[in-house]
Amino acid sequence: MSALPEGVYLVLDADVCAAAGHHPADVAAGAVGAGVGTVQVRAKRATVRELVDLTVAVADALRAAGPAVLVVDDRVDVVLAARARGARVDGVHVGRRDLEVADARALLGPGAVVGASAALPDHVRAAAGADYLGSGPVRLTPTKPEAGPAIGVDGTRAAVAAADGRPVVAIGGLGASDAPALRAAGVRAMAVVGAVCAARDPAAAAARLVAAWARAEVEAAAR
Repeated sequence: MSALPEGVYLVLDADVCAAAGHHPADVAAGAVGAGVGTVQVRAKRATVRELVDLTVAVADALRAAGPAVLVVDDRVDVVLAARARGARVDGVHVGRRDLEVADARALLGPGAVVGASAALPDHVRAAAGADYLGSGPVRLTPTKPEAGPAIGVDGTRAAVAAADGRPVVAIGGLGASDAPALRAAGVRAMAVVGAVCAARDPAAAAARLVAAWARAEVEAAAR
């Protein structure tokens, strides 16, 4: 499997799932079963022990759901602890205030998937060594109000241009209707939170997103 599958990337936010009455592991399994290629576990208000338990539960749920990349938001220690329990966790996604990419890779090993947040071209260049780059927010979103000013599709396109071929994931208030513009901008995947985690039927919502991305790929190839 490549470091980052193309298509839909689910940021599995435990708080958003809980508010909608969903268990995160169930949401992850349904989304991957619908074709989502990457799942990032995020639980900002959880204790470290709770986050380890959640990560292990998600990893267990994904074993039967299908192939997917599983990463943890911010916490290299959680990845290591989950791995020590036998969970298959591929890596970590680090923000600009977290560990350096090189330090995360040194701790997790050369085969780990290490993503980094990089909203602006300068941030992209600073994230040397990352397997993929998260760029956004495309739009402001209530799931992460501290994310910074919206960069829009034009800002995402600039991040792609600065990435020197590394995969870029767009994030920030995205839905199925954004797939064509993001695909045209050159991103490898679009990350969603509320579009799946807050949906009444997360698996069906994920399937719609996956289908929208597939249509955007066909349209792009036809141009």
